[in-house]
Amino acid sequence: MRKSFGKLSTSIQVGGSLDDRRYETTSVYGEKLFLPDFNSINNVEPTTMRNKTILTRQRLLGAFAQANFTFDEWLTLNVTARNDWSSTLPVENRSYFYPSVGLSWNIMDMPFLKSKPSVVDFFKLRATFAEVGNPAPPYKIRARLVPQTSTGGGFLYDFFGDNPILKPETVRSYEFGTELGFFKRRLTIEASWFSKTLIDQIIFQRLSYGTGFIFGLLNGGEMNTTGFEVQLGLVPIRTKNFEWELNMNLTHYDTKVLYLPADQSEYYNSDTWVHNNVRASAFAPADLLAARFNQAANRFDPTVNGRGAGSATAIGGFSYLRNSKGQVLINPTTGYPIMNSNFLPIGDRNPDFTMGIVNSFSFKNFNLSFLLDIRKGGDIYNGNEHYLVRNGLSVNTLDRDVAIVIPGVLRDGKEESEAPTVNTKEIIPSANETYYTTVLSPEEFVEKDINWLRLRDVTLRYNFPAKVLGNRRAIKELSIFVNGTDLFLITNYTGADPYISVTSPATGGAGGFGLDFGKTSLPRQVSAGVTVTF
Repeated sequence: MRKSFGKLSTSIQVGGSLDDRRYETTSVYGEKLFLPDFNSINNVEPTTMRNKTILTRQRLLGAFAQANFTFDEWLTLNVTARNDWSSTLPVENRSYFYPSVGLSWNIMDMPFLKSKPSVVDFFKLRATFAEVGNPAPPYKIRARLVPQTSTGGGFLYDFFGDNPILKPETVRSYEFGTELGFFKRRLTIEASWFSKTLIDQIIFQRLSYGTGFIFGLLNGGEMNTTGFEVQLGLVPIRTKNFEWELNMNLTHYDTKVLYLPADQSEYYNSDTWVHNNVRASAFAPADLLAARFNQAANRFDPTVNGRGAGSATAIGGFSYLRNSKGQVLINPTTGYPIMNSNFLPIGDRNPDFTMGIVNSFSFKNFNLSFLLDIRKGGDIYNGNEHYLVRNGLSVNTLDRDVAIVIPGVLRDGKEESEAPTVNTKEIIPSANETYYTTVLSPEEFVEKDINWLRLRDVTLRYNFPAKVLGNRRAIKELSIFVNGTDLFLITNYTGADPYISVTSPATGGAGGFGLDFGKTSLPRQVSAGVTVTF
């Protein structure tokens, strides 16, 4: 429905949706081919033949409404509401409601400004609030029986156990932003601040085998991501034959763990479990970790473990035991540092900010463009170096026969006094193989505050002029180009390349970036080509 009241235009939309999905997968299996080069299920030994059909069904019902109010084309208010019913949730919780509100104000389109000359082309403010509800994957809230192909056949429980009280996941977000343009769009600025909170997020939880199951779905606590993004567009030079266009993007965000369920101190991504028990983890806030691991007993040290406490992008691992002053505690007998038996954060992978800068230069029919990729801050676990050290392959172990004294204080009962006993016991690393294999803590191999400047992409292109193409009946446009990617890298990281991840984007969540194990650097690539439009 649409209706105007003078300068006020309104529209209202109501509707419903039905999303019904049916997935059927049929597979066949057989061994011992009669004819080696004939790959067919009809060419296998009949006693080895197996077949399996998997049927998955899910249904989502929705009712929604949207109202839009626009005043004189410069002020717009948009309101939405939706309620869904999901078949993948328990009956008691399968209905969930989520709204949104958005306000947009085009200041330069107001009547008393629109008619006046100005260096400001446009000035827009916007604010939004939105909630989104998400259901669970199918067949995961109640234990189900699945057929077995083992001797005797029959049925057994599947991997997932019950959770009959699972609630839908809610994402609540706020955003405030502005867009500005100056000097006939030769300068544009777009900035936004955002906050997104995940409430009752649905996660896969590893269960005790004593339950009879391996996994279960759980409403996994609450996390908040807050940050800002700024985009700048600039045309410093524009003449008849030459133009320089510059675009920059700056992003900063931080994801905090507000709480984890069941008083858990950590939730980790098992796909990122790499070398020596290091993994990507989300840790409870520092005060909860200190209370749980008893800071007074030197089990939680804010100087080391506080860096990733309360972060969803922490690096989890073992660290050295310290006194309340942050000094490493040394075994008086061996002269070796004492390992903290608690699994705690030893770093935070999240950078302070990232920036991309694109420069484009056009001179007549030539165009040169390149992208600079910049990162400031964030920690990386150098698992490759840790592995090399443990196996005596690192150049940092060449001095293994030289006596050293590990900085720290002795754990002799005086470690919390005003004058703890400073360690003076010399050790020779090569005299005891455990020094490199078990004594060195993973925290030694977490490199802090990693920065980089990378030439991500550079392209030189020549566009053939129209007169070369003749009447252009067959070929409309023709250009040739040379392209290079990752041609240089400047970084304070000692490993091969700080742009690494132990998982793929399909992992989801915070992923496995910042964990370097078994990875090589990005290759330098150069290519050339022709672009033709017919």
